[in-house]
Order: sequence, then structure tokens, then C-alpha cells
Amino acid sequence: MRIAYCIGSLHNKGGMEKVLANKVNYFIENLDYEIHIITEDQKGLPICYEFNNDVIFHDMAISKLNKKVTKGFTFVENVFKLRKLYNDLFIKIQPDIVIVCERGYLDFVIPFTKNLIPKIREFHFAKEAVRFHASLMKPLVKKIRHLIRYKVLFKLFNKYDYLVLLTNRDKKNGDYKTNSVVIPNMMSSGFPERRSSLKRHHVISVGSMHDKRKAFDVQIKVWKKIIENYPNWILNIYGDGIERGNLQNLINELNLCNNVILHGNSNTIQKHFLESSIFLFTSIAEGLPMVLIEALSYGIPCVAYDCPTGPSDIITNNEDGFVVEQNDSKMLVEKLSLLIKNEKLRETMGKKAKQNAKRYNTIVVGKQWSKFFDKIINEN
Repeated sequence: MRIAYCIGSLHNKGGMEKVLANKVNYFIENLDYEIHIITEDQKGLPICYEFNNDVIFHDMAISKLNKKVTKGFTFVENVFKLRKLYNDLFIKIQPDIVIVCERGYLDFVIPFTKNLIPKIREFHFAKEAVRFHASLMKPLVKKIRHLIRYKVLFKLFNKYDYLVLLTNRDKKNGDYKTNSVVIPNMMSSGFPERRSSLKRHHVISVGSMHDKRKAFDVQIKVWKKIIENYPNWILNIYGDGIERGNLQNLINELNLCNNVILHGNSNTIQKHFLESSIFLFTSIAEGLPMVLIEALSYGIPCVAYDCPTGPSDIITNNEDGFVVEQNDSKMLVEKLSLLIKNEKLRETMGKKAKQNAKRYNTIVVGKQWSKFFDKIINEN
């Protein structure tokens, strides 16, 4: 089988780029697929992740299409140029399936190429999450621009033959018009052999601080209530970004310097998972938060807000963790306290967590993709 993946570029390290590398490496090494990756504009920069040597790369070099750039007009001009360029490339390489990984020029180009190749759109966020994420945006004009952009995007989804979503919640609530299937991302690293002992008085949380989407401020305020009964427990938060200073100020204000520690980014996050007994997650909007899956894979029970989307798909409530209604901080404190005071419950949930995380390992998810591709080929 010959598959062409279309993506903006591969020079910045990101979750989508890492997931793509995992997938195509699996397809080549286990299924003997021929994989082509077509970037919009790599700009001569090195590829950020390690791809199998058999991957065939193509670059459309959008930035070289125009000598003069006029805002708006150049975008439209490039769309028509790219439709021809991509169409010519598809005629040359003859893929069985074309997959688009992200928004940009691609949604205005790939569905309109003149060929009968089945076209798939992967959506790495969720429709509900778009609205929740917009609620954080300031000024108002930025929020409006964000919502209009996605409104156009969702209409363009209808031009594809198939849509691949990350969660069952998004499929159920998204009201997508095109054929939709749920295939989660596979784990970005190998499945760990070890699991946490769950005996240390440490709770861990991990995520970006570039905006307020992870709601670390909620965790800090919750921890003020936790230490009233459990003063020896520590919340360790790993991540960095422009919000870090504000979060540290809040920690200082609540006199939590000995109980909440901002560690910044870490290159040894696996070690920190193994030293933790509970994972705390309070994000406002997600697609499929891989960090929850990673925590489960280390046998750590999770307590998470039921944000759109991901936690309710990943966590089996009352089995390997707790899913709490969004913004119910009272219940969040209650479930955290239950796990903190009950080591036996942590152990039971931890064993289930590691077992349930196997749903997301490379082989399991890879087989879902293979089955889906075979179905498409048979239908066409």
C-alpha cells in the first residue's frame, strides 16, 4: 500500500509531528507500506524527528512560489498553484490514499485535486475544545477570528472522503457530516516496563504554560485545601511558558512554596512519573491528552476534569482514576483526598491503569489504522 501524508512542515518539534513519525515508522517496519510525506514548506531546515530511511520526502516550497507577497491575494493565488502542483505530484507517485494532518493551505488544496484517490483528514483537536479554547482568548477580535477560521475549517472537512477523530466524545457531539472514524494517537514512546510504587507523597502534573489552557492555577488553589488535611503531600508541576511567573506568584500568595513546586521542563519526565502516586489534570480543552495515557502507562491513577475532549475516553472512571465534572473543584478535592488517604485503592487503580494504557500502544493502534486502510481500499 502506498500512502501520502500531507503536513505543513517537519522542522518544529510538536505532538502531531511526533505522532506522524511513530505511525509511518510502524507502517514501514511492520506492514511494508510505501510512505510519502509531502511538506508545504520545509525551508531547508532539518527534520525534527527520526523517520525510517525508507520514507520518501517531497517539499512544495510555498515560500518560493511568489516573488512579491500581497496579503490575502497571495494566499488565493498560492491555493490554485498548489492544487496543480499537488495534483501533478499525485499523478507521479500514484498513492492509494492521501492523508492531511493539519490545517493551513492543505484544506483549500487537497480536497480539490482532480483525482479519485480517497482523501482522509485527521483532526487533532475537537469541535467542543475549539469553543472552550476560544473562551480564553483576548482581545475579542482574536477570539472572533479563531472561531471564524474553524467554522470555515469544519465546512472544508465535508470535502474529504473520511475524517479521523481522536475521541468518541468528539464523534458523538461534533455532528460531522463526512464519514468519521475514531482512531486515537499511539503512545509516543515505548510502553514502560516499570510502574510507580505509588508510595511517595507526590502528585504530578505536566503541561505547557504558554497560555492558561492547562489551568494550573486551579490545581494550586485546590492544593491549598488538600494540605489542610495532608500537609506532607507535594504537587510537582512540570512545564514552562509565559504563565509560569503568574503561577509562582499565586503559590507565594497562598503560602504554598513547600507544597507546590514548579520544576520547569524536564528531560527525565519518566523518572518523575515513577516517583509519583497520583496524576492531576485540569485542562480546559484538549484533543487527546497523551500525557494522561503516559501517566496510566506508569501505573499512576489519574484525577481529571472531564474537559472536551479526552479524559472520559482515556480514564475508566472509578477503575483507573476519576473523571470529575468540569470546574467542580469540591469533587476534585474529594477524589484527590480519597486516593491520598487510601494506599490500597491507589495500588488497585494503578494496576488497572497500566493494563488499560495498553489500548494505546503502537501495535494496537497500528492495527486499527491497517484495518481502516483496508476498508477504504475495498470500498474504492
